[in-house]
Formats: sequence, C-alpha cells, structure tokens
Amino acid sequence: MTGLIERILDVSASLLLAVLVALLIVDAALFESRPRGPDRLGWLAPRFRTGAPTGLALTHAVLALAICAWSLAWLTFSVVHHLGLAQADPRVLAFFASHRAPWLTGLARVLTWLGSTLVLWPVAIIAGLGLWRWRRRWLPAILPALALTGAWAGSLLIKGLVGRSRPPLADRLTVVHSSSYPSEHAAQALATWGMLALMLMAGRSARARALLAAGAALIAFVVGLTRLYLGAHWMTDVLGGWALAGVWDCLLIICYLLAQQMTAPPPERQAGTAVYRRAA
Repeated sequence: MTGLIERILDVSASLLLAVLVALLIVDAALFESRPRGPDRLGWLAPRFRTGAPTGLALTHAVLALAICAWSLAWLTFSVVHHLGLAQADPRVLAFFASHRAPWLTGLARVLTWLGSTLVLWPVAIIAGLGLWRWRRRWLPAILPALALTGAWAGSLLIKGLVGRSRPPLADRLTVVHSSSYPSEHAAQALATWGMLALMLMAGRSARARALLAAGAALIAFVVGLTRLYLGAHWMTDVLGGWALAGVWDCLLIICYLLAQQMTAPPPERQAGTAVYRRAA
C-alpha cells in the first residue's frame, strides 16, 4: 500500500509539472500576442483572460492550490513513513544546533513571535480595520483573520492525526508541548502575512506588488528558520506548515475571486457605464 501511494504521488507530480509548463507557455504566448491571443484558445479563453476575477488570476490560484495540496500530501506521507525528506531531518537539526551563538539565539527568540497568534491576531485585526477603511468592502478586511484561523485550525487537526514527536529535549531552546508536524508558527506566518500582502496589492504597481510579496515571503521564511534554530521543529514540519498555509490561502483566494465575479455588474451594465463615461 505504501508503494502504491508513493507511485500515485510521483505520477501526480509529473502531471502537475506538465500543467505548470503548459500554463507558462500559454502565458508567454498571450504576452506576445495580446489582445488577439485569448481568442485563439476557444473554450479556454475565459481562463486566460486578464482583468477578470475568474480569468488568469483564478487559473493561477487553482494551479497553486494543486501544487500546495500535493506538497502537503507528499510531506505528510514522508513524515508518517519516514521516507524522502523526512530522513534528512536529523542532519538538518544537527546543522542548526552546531551553529548556535548567543546573539543568534536571542534574535531567533524575538523573530519567532512573528508567527505566534499573540502577535498575529492584533496584526490581523488592525490590518482588517485598515483594509475596511481603505477599500470599504468587508471581504478583503476579514481575509487576513480567516487566513490565520484556518492555518491555526488546520495545524491542530493535522497534529492530532499525525502525532509526530518533537526533536529531542536536549536540542530545544524553547518550551513546546504539542505535536511537531506541521509547524503551527510556519503555517500561521505564511498564511497571515501572505494574505495581508495579497490584499494590499490591489491597485498598486508591479514593483510594489513584488515588494509586498517578497516581504511576506521573507517573514515566513525567517519564522521557519527560527523554529529550526530553536529546535522546536524538524525541517519537514516547517515545510508542511508552509504547504498547509498555501492550501488554505489558495482556497480563500479562489472564494474571493468567485465572490468578486458574482457581485460584479453584468456585461451589459458595464458596457453602458463605459459608454456613459466616454460621452461625459
């Protein structure tokens, strides 16, 4: 049975890679041939249309969801059966333990709070109020809080199902009591900061969007490193936390895009509005 599941994961990885390559090729073709490119795709045209909630943005979100879901399944399988990357966990822990320094330990103990609910809940609430004042829409305002809630609940659920032990007590520099896989801090950091960055991207330049995405990714990466440095988690725990955050955030973004489409005015009304604006 283990061999069959491993084979299924390998085949699904190949399929996902093929779909990703095909999507990149189509993206490149559309970039070179806009605005005539989408019309050549027939029934696929709406899935690659830019500027529409259910267009290219939804296609990317669905593909990202599939990649993150596969990564979470593969990592969980590796942890449960001690295969693949899970076999490298002790070596990674030994590397971090052998490179500890007093100043790094103090810094890690501070930065790891960026993935804690004690810090993230105030951030999500304040950010939600700011987003509501800026955009006057309730859905973008609550998405950071929903991202944090889902990452927290999903981590607890998987922890209870897998029940993985933490690294040895002698290697820990922090007090932890729950199961190890996946890392709750890593999942919460990526889910919350990533969703906040996505909500702040609306209406901004490409450079600003890239900086927001890089900032969120950097915070999540640093939080993951602190969990490894402090001996609170194995490497696959952190990777699993990031994969879980990706799954949950992608689900939220898909729902958000579909909600935007449902609340958008019909094409006839949009056309009429455009004519009126030109006439004015």
